[in-house]
Amino acid sequence: MGSTRIKGNKLALKFGSPAEDFWADATSVVLENEETSGDGVITFENAAQVDDSRQWFFTLSAIQSTAATSFWRYLWDNTGETVAFTYAPHGNADPTDSEPHFIGTCKIGPKPSVGGEASATGEYTFETRLDVVTGPTLDVGGA
Repeated sequence: MGSTRIKGNKLALKFGSPAEDFWADATSVVLENEETSGDGVITFENAAQVDDSRQWFFTLSAIQSTAATSFWRYLWDNTGETVAFTYAPHGNADPTDSEPHFIGTCKIGPKPSVGGEASATGEYTFETRLDVVTGPTLDVGGA
């Protein structure tokens, strides 16, 4: 039968406590990771140690809106804060083994950009990166 695919037409993306869902403002959401860079000079002893630590982060694009309930405004108002997140790429309300949620905390970076190119009908978007502080943890629901 094949595996259930994640489609680009559903999403739950919650931040804060109490959690606010900003899926309606998002145009792209990717939870990804990169190799962490060590500080200073690396010795042969450092290089011989296995280090599988990765920095997880969100790369997000969303509409620009200064409305008090918008994602843009949430980031603006909470710059520098560490907040809880729940990312449900299947858009399901409750996590399951086959449609889990990803949970943890992330730090909101600099204030988001505002503005864009002139257009008679265009709408502005912005991009941001949110570094994960704890997690992500795969939440498959509970028994």
